[in-house]
Amino acid sequence: MHWRALFLAILATPATAASVTVPARAVNYRPEVHGWAQVESLAPLELHAPVASRVTKVLVTPGQTVDPGQPLVRLAGPQLDGELTVARARWQAAQRELAAARRTAASAQRTYPVITDRKALDAAQSALAAAEGDAAAAHAALETLQTQQTLSSPTSAVVSEVAVAAGVDIVAGTPLLTLLPRGSLWLRVELFGDQALPATTTAHFVPADGGTAVAVRQIAELPARAPDGARVFNFAAAGSGTGQAGETGGLVWQGAPQSAVALPSDALGLDAGRWYVLTEVRGKLAAQPVAPGPTHGTDVLITQGLQAGVPVVVRQAYLLFHRNFSAQYAPPD
Repeated sequence: MHWRALFLAILATPATAASVTVPARAVNYRPEVHGWAQVESLAPLELHAPVASRVTKVLVTPGQTVDPGQPLVRLAGPQLDGELTVARARWQAAQRELAAARRTAASAQRTYPVITDRKALDAAQSALAAAEGDAAAAHAALETLQTQQTLSSPTSAVVSEVAVAAGVDIVAGTPLLTLLPRGSLWLRVELFGDQALPATTTAHFVPADGGTAVAVRQIAELPARAPDGARVFNFAAAGSGTGQAGETGGLVWQGAPQSAVALPSDALGLDAGRWYVLTEVRGKLAAQPVAPGPTHGTDVLITQGLQAGVPVVVRQAYLLFHRNFSAQYAPPD
């Protein structure tokens, strides 16, 4: 909407009109990520070094049968150890920053509105959200490196070839060994975007022809992307699922249950690239920054920034938000 038309629309809204609110409703949901999948013929699975490191121990020999999760190769070395040290330091620093941000946000909440104004409170809450994101990213990076110290079998297989020996320094991507999978279903999954995947490695393949969904396990994310830019994953049957080579369908990752609050989508407003809702507490309107999640019917789920039970404006929220913002705006000194 053009700024002039927006201004006129705001002026046209009666200043004394009572806002329409509904309380934020607590819900539980399971985050989902969807991808396109195709059944592939079984082929040898070549496992590569995830990071530059040194092979400290090879735990299998050619011809050996291995189970899912069975350790195959252990990695260490100065470079990997150094990256682990840096990752631990970043995680500890992120924890300290998060603790400080929590104290600041709690103090701002306690002193609002007597000492702390709305702008300072929003800034403290935004800083807390940023610190939570940084801490989560640092923890995930550390966990990833710790996991990469041991290369495990992603599926039931027979070891076909071992390409390295203990004591050898390798770079990321070096072939380590080749497995012949014993599963009956092998999937190539393509996913657009860089969204984070649920922590679980289990998903369901739903054939396009409406056939029965099959439980599958994530094997690996391939280092190279598809020609169209999609991320590429390999999945194998978690049980006795079967499929015809070339068959297509959808794959659904479903994460663990999480808590959120639900609101009508009309309650959301976007300003300067950030999402807000307009709350009304004790007759006063306030813009509250939030993190929207997936839709749930006609509602949108709010995953961060809003507590259940808080009254939220659901009619003309966008106009009231900008009127409230302009009323509180103070030009810089």
